[in-house]
Amino acid sequence: MQHRNQSVHIDFWFHSTCLREQAASFLARTFTKPAYTVGATEHQFLDKTYYYPGRVSWNEVTVGMVNGADPDLDFELQSILLLSGYVLPDNIAEGSAVGNAGTPNKADAVNALGNGVIVQELDGRGLVLGSYKLNNPFVTSVSYGTLDYGSEDLLSVDVQFRYDWAVYTIGQ
Repeated sequence: MQHRNQSVHIDFWFHSTCLREQAASFLARTFTKPAYTVGATEHQFLDKTYYYPGRVSWNEVTVGMVNGADPDLDFELQSILLLSGYVLPDNIAEGSAVGNAGTPNKADAVNALGNGVIVQELDGRGLVLGSYKLNNPFVTSVSYGTLDYGSEDLLSVDVQFRYDWAVYTIGQ
């Protein structure tokens, strides 16, 4: 099992964002901040109904990034998938019923992103206003934009992350 040594950082500058991981930078256009839902448990007592807070569920977040050639975001995202435990069908060993087939698992998927995903909101001078740390994150969806040579739009990639919980820290 391989492990990345650094966290994935997403920094916000002037309404644009940048994803940094091991000295690679990716220009991003959007980020959905972590959100959660608190469930409720109902308790009836005589003719009254009372509600109590229940489980907390964290919603997935999405980062919309601009796909460039250097560094190659396509390569980075495929590397994360392979480090998550997925084995490409053409790499499965022949001659055995199961071979070395594999699917992503939580431990490898979390380790594929290093020490987690950290989102930093920066002011115009580059000072950190606050940051979110996604704990035990893994990629659940990658959606590539459409190649269109009739358009001057930048090619985009939307990456969705699932995580167990997020912690917000006020800037330094």
